[in-house]
Amino acid sequence: MDAIDLVVFDVDGVLVDVRESYHAAARSTVAHFLGPRDGGWLSEPEMAALRAAGGFNDEWDVAAVAIWAQTAGRRDLTLLARAAAAAGGGCAGAVEAWQLAAQPPRDEVLQAFCEIYAGSRRVEEMYGIMPVLATAQEGLWQQERRLVEAHELLLLPVAKALYTGRTLGELRSAFERFGFGVHFPENFCLTGDGPYRKPDGGGLRYLAQAAGASHVLMVGDNVDDFRSVENARQIDPSRSYDFCGILGGALGDRAGEVFSELGVEAVAPSASELLKWLRGA
Repeated sequence: MDAIDLVVFDVDGVLVDVRESYHAAARSTVAHFLGPRDGGWLSEPEMAALRAAGGFNDEWDVAAVAIWAQTAGRRDLTLLARAAAAAGGGCAGAVEAWQLAAQPPRDEVLQAFCEIYAGSRRVEEMYGIMPVLATAQEGLWQQERRLVEAHELLLLPVAKALYTGRTLGELRSAFERFGFGVHFPENFCLTGDGPYRKPDGGGLRYLAQAAGASHVLMVGDNVDDFRSVENARQIDPSRSYDFCGILGGALGDRAGEVFSELGVEAVAPSASELLKWLRGA
């Protein structure tokens, strides 16, 4: 690994624990549309199963599919996840596999999710949209906690970048809360509202070019993180792209099993442990 000259991090589940923010926002969004009785059934294992299907890098898509399945009278999201994976993953795969009616529309689900996550006072700043929920919300982003200390990133003696599904507004909130911004200039940060979205390998190629790197290590906790590396290898064979999967995170207790099925060669129990290894500590 001495030849690695750029480490690209995912954020959620790698640098930041989002179980009480994004995951909770997904459950609250389902409850907003279906009522508290039906909202609470969306569990961590079910969300992890959908993420393992691929194409569910955004929690609002998890919420949307959960709402559509429940509206259709079908609650087995683990079964839906397998069907969605066979149909290409993501919302489109789920809708095709079970012939779901995408109602309410994804845009309405996204609007509610964003306000629940950001809070009524910050939703305009974070997303550029006005609050619409009848009851003012406190932002769940404030419930996040760091998984890596700032000094651990400082001690890593190679270039660092981010490739995340977060929007720029969401990323800035994490920088504000945890002080990560000093390590990741915005021109080395690819966000979900930018020109590249995982699993587009072009994002990793862009970051490698920007850093002048020849050997890139992507650190992620989700299927789409790994697929970004696979796709980068296809479009940019002049560089080396490797992946390290972080256990837990988006895939929960299934992470080891999913990474093994994908053929991931390197896994770590946490980003902190990986950073120690990269530093030779």
